[in-house]
Amino acid sequence: MKTTLHVAILLALSALFAITPARAADVGNELITELGAANGVALACKHTTNMSAIKVVMIHTVPKTRANGEVFEAATNEAFLGQSGEPCPSETELSQRVHGIDTRLKAHFKSQG
Repeated sequence: MKTTLHVAILLALSALFAITPARAADVGNELITELGAANGVALACKHTTNMSAIKVVMIHTVPKTRANGEVFEAATNEAFLGQSGEPCPSETELSQRVHGIDTRLKAHFKSQG
């Protein structure tokens, strides 16, 4: 009886921890998508200071994997194309947005490491 209970507890805990990495990857992808979207807007609006800041964040904060690069590139392209005809945010507004994304990315990937 005790063994059955222990096995059940172990299975429940292993299921809990098996779900956590998948959720962490989703959060990471969402944040990388936000950064890529900001990059697309910066490119379309010719906000060179923000483009440089985003590049630094991507290089120094996000793990260098093909998957992360693909998520970033897809979000950049979508936002760049979607910016056509839309008003551009000010450099300051976009900079604040990038800073917020950077803070969340650092917290997320620090907790992963």
